[in-house]
Amino acid sequence: MSEKSSERLKSLLAEAKDTFKLNIDYARLTASEKLTVLFSTAVFGFALFVLGSLMFFFISLLVVNLISDEIGIIGAYAVMAGVYVVMIVALIILRRQLIINPIARAVSRLLFSGF
Repeated sequence: MSEKSSERLKSLLAEAKDTFKLNIDYARLTASEKLTVLFSTAVFGFALFVLGSLMFFFISLLVVNLISDEIGIIGAYAVMAGVYVVMIVALIILRRQLIINPIARAVSRLLFSGF
């Protein structure tokens, strides 16, 4: 009888060890999958930032060129600088709603739920 219970205990320990190894492998795969999504989102965001910056630069030059006929080139650049100052102030005031909350929501959705 003790040999039978000894064998059962050995098989139970072996199954527990296998289950633990499988859970570790699953955690590694899940972590690598989520890191891949996080890094690819960061790279995509960076690319959008670069392209958006170029777009704003060329649009700024267009606006300066259009309004320079009416107020002069120095005034046109001053108006464009004022527009950028207003945009920066708005971004600073609304940074929680525009930057922090969406990033926190995306990261928590990625880490605590499926896709």
